[in-house]
Amino acid sequence: MINLRGIANGIINAINPDTPAILKVNEGYDTSASGTQIPKFVEQSIMIQLQSIETAALEHLNLVSQQGQFSYAYADGRISALRRSLGKGNEQLVFTPYGEDEPATWKVIKVIESYPSWVKVLICRQ
Repeated sequence: MINLRGIANGIINAINPDTPAILKVNEGYDTSASGTQIPKFVEQSIMIQLQSIETAALEHLNLVSQQGQFSYAYADGRISALRRSLGKGNEQLVFTPYGEDEPATWKVIKVIESYPSWVKVLICRQ
């Protein structure tokens, strides 16, 4: 099978380099002594390709009136959005955005495209 994402990403990287990120995969929760649920995450180092989201896509996804900063992230492998019935989701990406000095946490809102070897997700800054 031809790895189209790999070919495209190689060309895109000349202009828009991949960004190192930490993928925080939800592993359920622990319960504190007081009964409070504390989320558990497993962290994985990955590379992501960040691309801005155009206004038409924000309108299509019904996000125009939502406050927050949204972006697309492309990554090899799989990233899950919230799927309560399967106990999956609430994944987060931690990376340093372009032009900034400190890492920021972004929540995976929606899987836009999913293929056997790569995924495109909509993320929102937390």
